[in-house]
Amino acid sequence: MHNNRRIVVTGMILPIVEEVLGPFGRIEIALQTDEESLIGMMKGTVGVIARGMTKISARLIASGTDLRVIGRTGAGYDTVDLEAATTRGIPVVYAPGAGTRAVAEGTLSMILALAKRLQDLDRKTRRGEWSVRETLAISDLEGASLGIIGLGRIGCEVACLAKAFHMRILGYDPLIAKDIAEQAGAELVDFDVLLKESDFISLNAPLNQQTRGMINRQRLSQVKRGAVLVNLARGGLLESLDVLDEALESGQLSAVGLDVFPEEPPDLSHPIFQRPNVLCTPHIMGLTAKAAQATFAMVSRGMADVLENRIPQNVANPEVFRTIPSK
Repeated sequence: MHNNRRIVVTGMILPIVEEVLGPFGRIEIALQTDEESLIGMMKGTVGVIARGMTKISARLIASGTDLRVIGRTGAGYDTVDLEAATTRGIPVVYAPGAGTRAVAEGTLSMILALAKRLQDLDRKTRRGEWSVRETLAISDLEGASLGIIGLGRIGCEVACLAKAFHMRILGYDPLIAKDIAEQAGAELVDFDVLLKESDFISLNAPLNQQTRGMINRQRLSQVKRGAVLVNLARGGLLESLDVLDEALESGQLSAVGLDVFPEEPPDLSHPIFQRPNVLCTPHIMGLTAKAAQATFAMVSRGMADVLENRIPQNVANPEVFRTIPSK
């Protein structure tokens, strides 16, 4: 019945997607995810699952005459032109909370790896430099200050995990009430106070017009000298890799951990990738087996709801249902 219909996915998937969405059309993985290639696949496409940093542009949405739903495999949906989707009456479903614990654990893992200089120590031990134990300083988390920028689900989970290390936890989030922060064990402070008093800084904010480029040259000049910064949220929160590299060169930052980058994949010729005090991972910390299963299940079921004329639980633009009655 649905032989001429398809669901286009911009990356690899788990079997749950086929299981849930297979009845609505064939599942097709896009080999090329640039705008022109995806536009060429839109005929007969009733759903798109956007993975990674693939952009779902207004032009792409406009070309999808059969398009009924967009799924975004993550807690954020900044890669989708939400205004264009809403104008077309196309719901955008996403997966808030599915990767919360995974990203929070990844954040603490990066902080620990950088504080304990695990990369350096591993390399030097393998090279027989045993005497490094007399010269290379490693840090404690106990008693150190952790500044969390963004106290949503993930930021609050990071705070809860950090409590086990007896850290002082500072939080900045203009949208969060003081009692929510306190429940997570965080003390709400102004942005400049967080920067000046934190030994470790974790970026856990969503990417939007207010937060884009929020970590810039001027703000990095305010951080406590020798602070460690980790970003497992969105690369666009950074003004550029250049400003991080400058802060590392000057010693304003002592180390940086990045799971996300302003451009993905990043340009590896950038000098920041030559620094031994930079720890990089390929936007993977939210993709543990458990988190990936939960994410794909949540998105697939939300898309199935739309295709069966039901209102999904997690939709970024619920206003589309005010003009599209459910049956």
